[in-house]
Amino acid sequence: MISKKQLLFLLLIFLLSLIQSVYAEEKRPFKPKLSIKLTEGWGSNVPIGDVNDYLKSFNNNEVFEIHRKYETGQVVGEIKTLDDRISHWEAELKFDLTPRISFGIATSAPFQAHNQSSVTYTILGYAEPQIMTWTFKPGIKVSYPIRLSAYYTLPLILRLRISVGGGVGIYTARISQLLRFDIITPIGKPDWYSWDQEAKRNFALGFHGNIVLEYFLSDRLALVAEFQNRHIKISSFKGTVKHENFYGDKSEERGTLYYFTMWNYHIGAWHSTLEIWPETPEDPFRWIDDVRKAVLDLSGHSFRVGIRIRLF
Repeated sequence: MISKKQLLFLLLIFLLSLIQSVYAEEKRPFKPKLSIKLTEGWGSNVPIGDVNDYLKSFNNNEVFEIHRKYETGQVVGEIKTLDDRISHWEAELKFDLTPRISFGIATSAPFQAHNQSSVTYTILGYAEPQIMTWTFKPGIKVSYPIRLSAYYTLPLILRLRISVGGGVGIYTARISQLLRFDIITPIGKPDWYSWDQEAKRNFALGFHGNIVLEYFLSDRLALVAEFQNRHIKISSFKGTVKHENFYGDKSEERGTLYYFTMWNYHIGAWHSTLEIWPETPEDPFRWIDDVRKAVLDLSGHSFRVGIRIRLF
């Protein structure tokens, strides 16, 4: 039967052999390597930011919430936010310049979300009621991003490596929304207005950090586990808004997409909104406040697993 001292001695010999193997492996003449990494996994949903904040603010304004609380029946329907779920796969082409220093270029799934919802608010007066309906068709589309990364790699034990890295991502994004406001006045006269806007940002930067653990099954194939954290906030969207009404009047303006709070005199409540203006928004009838450029927030984190295949 093996004693404790013998067991410790054998364990020490085993560890020394692993260290020697790693050392011997590092002493081999190094040649630059090119590989591809394919991973998929799980992670956080994206915050989205101002688009969903605006939709929630309109749907949950103080007047609507009171009517819902007391079940008056004067508010029917609700405005829905965009789905914030995102795919977490990534493909990366990696170039090992030295045993320690590597560079990668990666892409991942595009992100898009859109929906349609409406809410109807009826004001009961001394005359006939006034019926108002808001219909929202918001949308977001983010093309395939390009992520550039630099890594520093350390061997742990035989065939096991850990890399720490980070870099920048290049993103192209679009925010669109069609809003239609229908109203039937107390005298029964119908009327409507629509705002159709689309704003783009063709080149925006985000930042990310990665921790990658790799176990090499052979010289050309490795199992990969990776954690990635991303900070991506896109602003300065430029685009066009088209106005149209019941009477056939049409107009079009170009400008910047802004996020601000306003007084909605049809409802009698405050809520935030997203609108394209050629200059900083001002409107004394809506008491505009807290004006800033709209932000699309795609930040988050993910944990992925996959494989790395050495190409040469």
